[in-house]
Amino acid sequence: MAINKLELAERLASIREKMHEENFNALIIYSDEYRSGNTTYFTDYKPINVIEESPQVIFVVEDADPVVMIGRLNAYAAKETIWIDDVRPIHEIDQHLDFIFKPIKSKKPKIGIIGDNLLPVKTFNSIKDNLSAAEFISCGEMLSEIRAIKSPAEIELMRKAAGINDYVLSEIIHKCKAGMTEVEVAAEAEYLGRKMGADIGSATVIMSGPNTNYPAWRPSQRKIQEGDFVMIDFNPSYEHYCNDSGFTILMPGSSDAKKKSVVSCHNIIKEIVPLIKPGTSSLTVYEYMLEKLEPLGYSDNFTPYVSGRRGVGHGVGLDVVEDPDLNSSLDFEIQPGMTLAIKLDLHNIESQGSRIEVVTEITEDGNIPMNKLILEESNDYSIL
Repeated sequence: MAINKLELAERLASIREKMHEENFNALIIYSDEYRSGNTTYFTDYKPINVIEESPQVIFVVEDADPVVMIGRLNAYAAKETIWIDDVRPIHEIDQHLDFIFKPIKSKKPKIGIIGDNLLPVKTFNSIKDNLSAAEFISCGEMLSEIRAIKSPAEIELMRKAAGINDYVLSEIIHKCKAGMTEVEVAAEAEYLGRKMGADIGSATVIMSGPNTNYPAWRPSQRKIQEGDFVMIDFNPSYEHYCNDSGFTILMPGSSDAKKKSVVSCHNIIKEIVPLIKPGTSSLTVYEYMLEKLEPLGYSDNFTPYVSGRRGVGHGVGLDVVEDPDLNSSLDFEIQPGMTLAIKLDLHNIESQGSRIEVVTEITEDGNIPMNKLILEESNDYSIL
């Protein structure tokens, strides 16, 4: 067990305390196998998609013992490994809801839902039909606030994931050659990560040439060409905890304009990361970047793309992308214990784009980068 039972029990006690503070009678905490953080946070079990779709849901009803429901095939392993005693298969949910909700059946309960953006209509309808008098309220921020502040055990696992990612990126830069396909580069990254004990936190992103102008892209059979940008965004996880770091390799034969953009982005990320401190506004990340980019003539390559989610970064933990979100409009106070990906994307550099990204831990008086490779190497490190 990566996170010990005592810490897992404390997490459950913490969310139950918040439930009572907000006058909820119960919480329904839902996640799926692709974005498992909401429930893995309490169970330390991450479902695997094997033939079945495998969600995981935790029912916390007043002061009763929690009940976990999970996909049928996953349930066999989950019953053996989850510290919570009551684990049931979710395909039989209608048979178990009377028992789960027995303490509140006679009331007009107020039910909080965490993960309602993922909760299937069919599952919700089963719950609603069983509690016809209930009021259902979305309350995902209740858990997001807890998950945003990492424990020492979480930080340790995230540092291991970051070390793996730094090694993978340091090797990929020597393996990436013109004539290789994007799929082949992805295979090299995933092989190296797996060999070091990592799981894959989210899909490996390898984009080359014109594909780099997309915000996301599945590795394709496109062959890398001379002068291409090749964007590497690899997301290994270690004992369920993720890292999200990457850079853009510039292939031989590139233009001076592309070289300038790569060197500039490496330099800017090195200047900005040390400035991120607790007690400051999250907007300073965007403002620092814009302040550095404008004199170089890159504001039009930057500002149109940072107003939405993950514009200049995001939280990282059990999920590769989790709250809080960093963009050009969301304002919150950066706090010690947060683990933030700091991301600088430029688009339309000769019809191509680049990315550089590192994860850092916010401390009491500053931050300690988890990813060190990009910050320690020269600004032209990824120019071949």
